[in-house]
Amino acid sequence: MLSRARCVVLDFDGPIARLFAGGHRSQESVAGDIAEELLRIAASHRLDLAGPRGSKDPHEVFSTYARAAADRDGAHPWRIAVDEMQSALTTWELKSAEYAEPTPGAAAFIRAWSGSAGCRPAGAPLPEHKRLAVASNNHQGAITRYLEREELLGFFDGPVIGRSEADVRLMKPNPWVLHEVVRASGADASEHLLIGDSLSDRQAARSAGMPFLGYHRKPGKRQALRAPGPDGHQVPVIAAMQVLADAVGAP
Repeated sequence: MLSRARCVVLDFDGPIARLFAGGHRSQESVAGDIAEELLRIAASHRLDLAGPRGSKDPHEVFSTYARAAADRDGAHPWRIAVDEMQSALTTWELKSAEYAEPTPGAAAFIRAWSGSAGCRPAGAPLPEHKRLAVASNNHQGAITRYLEREELLGFFDGPVIGRSEADVRLMKPNPWVLHEVVRASGADASEHLLIGDSLSDRQAARSAGMPFLGYHRKPGKRQALRAPGPDGHQVPVIAAMQVLADAVGAP
């Protein structure tokens, strides 16, 4: 899959880093705390949706309420609540970027793909047209800050795109962010490879006509990603990003 890709597209939270790992407070993720805060904002406006109730995933909570607001044409108080939720989520993301936990093997892959890691045999560089991009539901500022912190931003010669703050309905599984990457890269969608850790990544890739490689550190999540799609084919899934670094550096 790597050999066929002209541009590798990485989801951010998961394949590159654990954004809400919570290193500023403990070793536990703060994602559940963020989700609870977003649900409290909804409750303060007397809004309650059964789907995200009790969820520990802040993006699930936010996107569910954002789509519900859109279905109601942004009617007050839905629009006000979603604006407040987005502001709180963005604040958490920007703060968490300072403490996000690097995904093992991710930096090695990023550097190897860009031809700067030294793990590939001498005389076997990647073709110059190989590019690297980010397509994420996270805030773009948080992504950029993390990549700067880890001295990785310069390896991304493709676009680094976060969620559209103007229209949150465009979050994955909507393929908008992948269409933006394709537009910027100038290559066909089939010449890209999305590496993601969620079913929304997988669905967005399918809608965009982009090859997809799943990654997750948890066996249960890998099983869900690997399940056969509408075409009956299983999705390839890896358990460690180091697998990709080794593949790029292999003879």
